[in-house]
Amino acid sequence: MTRLAAAAAALAAVAACRGHRTVPAGARVGPALAAALSAAEAVREPWRCAAPDGPGAPEESLAIGGHTWRIAGHALVLDPAGGMGDRGVAIGVVADAAGSAPATLAALRRLRDRLAHVDLMVTLGGMGATAAELDAVFAVLADRAPWPLVALPGDLEPVPAQVAAIAAARKRNAPVFDGRLVQRIELPGATIAVVPGAAAASRLGAGPDGCRYRPADATAAFADLTPRPGLRILASAEPPRDGGELPAGELAVTAGAGEQIDVALHGPSREAATPACRGGRDGAAVAVTPGTSDATARLPEMREMRDPRDLGRAATAGVLTVRGGAWTWQPVDDTP
Repeated sequence: MTRLAAAAAALAAVAACRGHRTVPAGARVGPALAAALSAAEAVREPWRCAAPDGPGAPEESLAIGGHTWRIAGHALVLDPAGGMGDRGVAIGVVADAAGSAPATLAALRRLRDRLAHVDLMVTLGGMGATAAELDAVFAVLADRAPWPLVALPGDLEPVPAQVAAIAAARKRNAPVFDGRLVQRIELPGATIAVVPGAAAASRLGAGPDGCRYRPADATAAFADLTPRPGLRILASAEPPRDGGELPAGELAVTAGAGEQIDVALHGPSREAATPACRGGRDGAAVAVTPGTSDATARLPEMREMRDPRDLGRAATAGVLTVRGGAWTWQPVDDTP
């Protein structure tokens, strides 16, 4: 499918949303998708994501879960007027579902139940490789949810599939937002900069329809975050460089000289979620990951080692809570 054909298909899917102005979960999604697809048509493959001068979302206001959220340009803003009390803001984080296998969807439902108290949900990529897979995952995490869901494409998601799945979710009034358009999330006491996709085209499982960022885009995100008041959080699909004897991770999303963030929230470099930890506004760039929410055993040798009655694995997620200049991280799994 050509990009023009993909754009036409995606826009046809959202045609029914246009003019629907009374839905609390938001409206006017059609123009935003049209702008995103139009701009992306002019960019060489893979699709460029996270460009600070790229298309943003149209302005709208959303009433979700007792909170008011505003979208303007690249920013999703939680209005503090309603007050958050002493509990702060809780962010549920999920990544790497790797599709819509029945065991994984069941695990996501259990994880959703355990994340019922959060104010915002973020998926850090690797959630599906087709529009149908992504639609099934978004339905579990966002349909009738009391939170907005910001979905970052990672190395697995083709951009046309991501756009189509989000359009389908918005048609159901599910508040799902594209992490290519929402590049900054402003919360009381914290700012999250969003860097979706992969830096290298060779790492894109989605191939030429995948989401790629340039190192300069990540540099711009760091430059925007560093001087901001409150906690500074970078959310990326790729993990930062880990600094081990055999370094792994992406240097572009690693804070360098003069760049300060407090938390590096990233997609998994391993199956397990980061253990519970905490910190404050100290520029420590503590790396935390929710691990993988894929409940299947992917490798044949793993299947051979398991009891045939239990070929699955515990799916994991996490909650990042920001409160009073401090943050806490708590892993969550779907085990009974």
